[in-house]
Amino acid sequence: MTPIPHGPIALDVPYPDHFHRETMPLWLHATVTALGYAAPDISTPYTWCELGCGGGLNVLLAAATNPSGRFVGIDVDTGQIERARGIARDAGITNVAFIARDLRDPGGDAADAEAHFDFIVTHGVWAWVADDVRQGMLEFVRRRLKPEGIAHVGYMTHPGASSLAALGKLMREFARHLPDNAADKARAALAFVRRLADAGSGYLAEHPGIARQLEALEHEDPAYLAHEFLVESWQPQHVADTIRAFATIDCAYLGSATPVENIDALSLPGDAQALLRELRSVPLAETFKDIARNQSLRRDLYQRAPAALSPERHLRALDTLRLAALPGAPTAGGLTFDTRIGRVPGPAELFDPVLRALAEGPHDFAQLRALAAFRDAPGLLNQVVQMLLWSGCAHPLRADDAQATAAGALDALLREPGRIVGPGGWRPLPRFGTALIGSQP
Repeated sequence: MTPIPHGPIALDVPYPDHFHRETMPLWLHATVTALGYAAPDISTPYTWCELGCGGGLNVLLAAATNPSGRFVGIDVDTGQIERARGIARDAGITNVAFIARDLRDPGGDAADAEAHFDFIVTHGVWAWVADDVRQGMLEFVRRRLKPEGIAHVGYMTHPGASSLAALGKLMREFARHLPDNAADKARAALAFVRRLADAGSGYLAEHPGIARQLEALEHEDPAYLAHEFLVESWQPQHVADTIRAFATIDCAYLGSATPVENIDALSLPGDAQALLRELRSVPLAETFKDIARNQSLRRDLYQRAPAALSPERHLRALDTLRLAALPGAPTAGGLTFDTRIGRVPGPAELFDPVLRALAEGPHDFAQLRALAAFRDAPGLLNQVVQMLLWSGCAHPLRADDAQATAAGALDALLREPGRIVGPGGWRPLPRFGTALIGSQP
């Protein structure tokens, strides 16, 4: 790979490959529709772009499982881009392009000069880069996102990630003069943090949640730790600042790509919900929610020139969603959801009829509305469906009939030793336009 300077520590190890279901076009379409906005039409050809795509796994899986879309991955690391191009070529994925580009360059790559996108997604980069790169990202979205297009922005946020800033600074200072590669530096720095924790630390005593975070970090890939914590510019971002930044380019905040976070009754403490109703400003309300949940990761959805649907159009849009059970989903009964506010029951009287219907085969939202539990209650069914998506029990089905011919070849390539940086295990699921760990295409 191309070593990337980020302050005194060069990132000379590739970022591990990841897949993010919340960035996939079907997921974004279904979530935006559930929120009551007009989503881009994915039953006809559409365009999708990822900023900061790394080795391109997310883009490759999106392209291979969604043949009606045109997909572009952009990253500053030329080595990672070449690796992604090689996999796309070997798998025969023809609806994808990878571009090496520094987002601070307003000109960009000439081959991409005219592209405009229905979806622009990014995960992690917003909190990882310096202010000038964030400004470059905003400028890219301003120039390239179509009217009513959707931007997905995933990033570490306050207050849940606030405590990691001090640990990150300690790790960078410890690693600064070590002779090893960045992954080994990160491993040694985290081991030093563990020694501090075991020796007794007032900071950890004052913030007991850090002990849980430290334990989780000890199970992460050292290359991931290097990219996350050895970068001088890494800082959690405040949601209010992010919402206002996107407002400057005419992109309004819609909600979260994590469906449970759009249902206050299931994601906020009960007493906090009454306080939320007093708030009228969106940046204030979202800041309040982050504090109430101790949020550490956000997946924001923004729309260029937002198109809110009337109740009638919203119902018609929901009715077109076609859903199916994912492999391993329960076939009956109630559910229990592990949320940031604790375990929340999903009553059997609501979830059982939907699970039973999906166990028989795919159903449109309109068909599910005919179930006795949801007659005259489409809003309630909307929430049930969103919880089934979030929990991995169900997923939207592709509306087009194009053949995902490259999915099988990509699946075989991804299982070859050395093709994936990191643990891997993702398998394309073309019926659903997504991927799952260990699923069959």
